Amino acid sequence: MREVNKLTSYDSAVRQSPRATARATHSLRRTRRVTTSLLLLLLCSFIASAALWPALGQKRAPLGKVTRPAATTRAATPRAPVVTEQPVDGRKLDQAMGIVCAERGRDALGSSPIDVMQSRASLELNHPEAIIGAQRAKRLLPVAKELVIEALRQLAVENKIGDMELSAAARRVRAVTEVTPDPDLRDNAAVIMNDTHTIRFGTIFLVGLPSDEGMMSVLSHELTHIADGRQNSLQTLFNLIGKRATRLTGLRVNGQKPEELTCDLVGERAARLFIARTPTTEPRAQRLARTLEHNCVDDDETDEEHLSPRSTMRAVLALDPVLARELLATDIR
Repeated sequence: MREVNKLTSYDSAVRQSPRATARATHSLRRTRRVTTSLLLLLLCSFIASAALWPALGQKRAPLGKVTRPAATTRAATPRAPVVTEQPVDGRKLDQAMGIVCAERGRDALGSSPIDVMQSRASLELNHPEAIIGAQRAKRLLPVAKELVIEALRQLAVENKIGDMELSAAARRVRAVTEVTPDPDLRDNAAVIMNDTHTIRFGTIFLVGLPSDEGMMSVLSHELTHIADGRQNSLQTLFNLIGKRATRLTGLRVNGQKPEELTCDLVGERAARLFIARTPTTEPRAQRLARTLEHNCVDDDETDEEHLSPRSTMRAVLALDPVLARELLATDIR
């Protein structure tokens, strides 16, 4: 409506001025000539462009695609073969386990099997052997903390896990300062996540681990739980090791079992590092056996959170072939 009003006003102004009318007529004719010329020029351009369309169609790539020169033929780059771990020879595992348990039977410092410890009567805090066991655990704690961190780093490298989670885990391990005897725990050790500065040891367990190597293994197990922490920062490592144990042994490692198995593996690794750095006159294979002897049970029971003791020993030996080879190379039976 506004455009109509504007044109009406313009026409009124032209009629009132003859000179303006002449200028407008001349301008209109010139505009028509220019318009006609432009139309002829556009028509010629259109005809010329149409003649080129077939050629242009051969060179122009479809929208969204890039035209590339024809690829030259070349041999495909060979991919690295995928290495799949094969199950460990069960007979060799049985042999290594037999060596561990045979040595336990004749070693004055051999660990008591878990089922034997379970059958014992409770021991009070003031029991002389419990006091000695607590002193041993407290003496070894500073060394165990550093060896656990080193063992975790080794496993992280082997399983291609980044260092970020391990840094926090190492801080939690180094923050542990106490080992507390607890008669109520009997043949167990435990950590409580609202008090991660303390490892609690049942007095029967303290007595049942008379060697430094056996104590180092169990201390390191508990420190690994603390390393995982409330954040569960080591769950990726636990799951990878659980799956690997299943591939190597055929054991079903699920639920909480990957964590418990990894704690046992770290315990064995830390104890093996301890043996390498504290030489004694005792046979090396004897000392290595002590790291697993508490699993030499007759009553091989399991539960929802743990593999059975003998299955745990089998899995650890499969996961650490260095230990298995050392035991097999020095058959001390």
